[in-house]
Amino acid sequence: PGKTTSDKFEGSFENEGYTKTEDDDVDTNSQLSDHPGGIEVGDGGPGLVEAVAVDPESDDEYIPAAVEFDPDDKGKSVVYLKDSRTRKYGIAAVCILVALVVGLSVGLTRTNVEVEVTDSPSMTPSAAPTSVLFSEVSNFIITSFEGLMDDMDSLLDDDTSPQAQALDWLFTVDTFFGSDNGRQLLENIDENRLLQRYVLAVFAFATESKFWSFCGFPTDNTGLCLVDLFDPSQGSIIEEVSSHWLSQNDECSWFGVTCFEDGSSKNVQQIFMGKFQVLISESYIEATISSLFKSIVLICQWLLHFPIVNYFSTENNDIAGTFPVEFALLPELALLDIPGNRLSGTLPPEISEFRSLEELRIPNNEMTGELPDELFDLGSLVTLTIGGNDFSGTLSTKIGQLTGLLGLFIFDTLMDGPIPSEIGELRFLNGLFLENSPFSGTLPTEIGKLTQLTTFHNSNTIITGEIPNEIGNLENLEILIIPGSRYSGPLPPNFYNLDRLTDFFANDIQNNDTAPVTTGLSGTISADISKMTNLQIFLIHGNSFTGELPDEFGDLPNLGEYCIWSVVPHLY
Repeated sequence: PGKTTSDKFEGSFENEGYTKTEDDDVDTNSQLSDHPGGIEVGDGGPGLVEAVAVDPESDDEYIPAAVEFDPDDKGKSVVYLKDSRTRKYGIAAVCILVALVVGLSVGLTRTNVEVEVTDSPSMTPSAAPTSVLFSEVSNFIITSFEGLMDDMDSLLDDDTSPQAQALDWLFTVDTFFGSDNGRQLLENIDENRLLQRYVLAVFAFATESKFWSFCGFPTDNTGLCLVDLFDPSQGSIIEEVSSHWLSQNDECSWFGVTCFEDGSSKNVQQIFMGKFQVLISESYIEATISSLFKSIVLICQWLLHFPIVNYFSTENNDIAGTFPVEFALLPELALLDIPGNRLSGTLPPEISEFRSLEELRIPNNEMTGELPDELFDLGSLVTLTIGGNDFSGTLSTKIGQLTGLLGLFIFDTLMDGPIPSEIGELRFLNGLFLENSPFSGTLPTEIGKLTQLTTFHNSNTIITGEIPNEIGNLENLEILIIPGSRYSGPLPPNFYNLDRLTDFFANDIQNNDTAPVTTGLSGTISADISKMTNLQIFLIHGNSFTGELPDEFGDLPNLGEYCIWSVVPHLY
């Protein structure tokens, strides 16, 4: 922090005067063809070379050429070029081909080298710079990590650390920057690009990428891997070609890595380490969003008597290790998505250094501990998904600082305590999941400030008390799911103002077994339900409602037939 890239180097990686040419991007599969036609066989005897007089003015002379002797060849051991004109053209063609091959070879040695020419190099150049030494890069890395990991010098001295392994790989294995005898790199290197490649390599070694389920370690010289992805536009699975991590290919082509290109610079912008696909099944449903989602789909499958054909899953890539703090050195990183893996440990306070981060998604891992206050310093954050981990503690009142948040998804955790009233400051919030966690207290009335909210999941908590009347202010709410929580009392009058609501799950709230006990929702269903014309699912069994259903209930145009049937027997 506070230092420019130039400050980090004692000298420069740039090679002044070098300009990338079109030859840098040639087809590496080009090969020389067979010798062109126009040859004839002479009559020399076996094992002999025939001497032929040459008339330099004649176009009809046959010029002998030496060929490999074949003892089984009877009388056909000498090959002739037809004439001098053919000879001239042939020699010219060969020269052109040789020159082309040499040009290709030179061009290929420069392929994939990023170039940045500066007038003020950040290192003190030698008289004739040719390479960057191992020690210079080590010092550069130590300086770059200052304030983030102050023990980098000792980590680089430890041969078993991911940081030291990544540096060793960069010099002794990787050829992207032109490694030379294990301790030198080409001079013409963008220092930011070098740091970026190193940071990604640290993550690969820290999470033991060779044990990932896919695309973790190169298996051949191409470094390529195939990934099955679901294409929503086609509604089908497509096969995408990607690159293995730690391959010799551009790190921006490594699986899950997306870079933003601006001129000659390429900065990592997104890292998505999940494998999203659609599978086919009529009886099995898997969804990593929450266990409640699975229950909802199964309930509707049973109520509406139709098979569920498509289901979505996020495949585990078996990524283990701790949260990648080093990614903070990727200045343009906006999306970090590592779902359904084996990340462990705590969310570190250094998360505040991810200054460009807009979407943090780490659901269904093995992380623990309390959320650090520094998390709420990420003013650019628009999506926060941390469910499916063993996070504990309370939701900080600092949640109100994330005023640009569109989605907050906390589910299947050990987090407890009340939902802070500051939640009402998230005026742009579109999706809110606070479920399958022991949140307690009452639902704050400030929930009514979230007028952009379309989905609210608040099931299986120990939140008590009545649903606040302010819930009716959520004019865009479409899905409200609260089963298994400990609410009580009647549906508030303004509840019936939710005219965009399509799905209401409030079943099985009554609880007499574990504290806090509750009789669940009670009272009658108001005739004002006629205003909820978009309602499709209305599940309220397992409560203490009384009275008769109003006639208006039967006039709701979109309410599913079997969902009505499932509700009526439970009203008493």
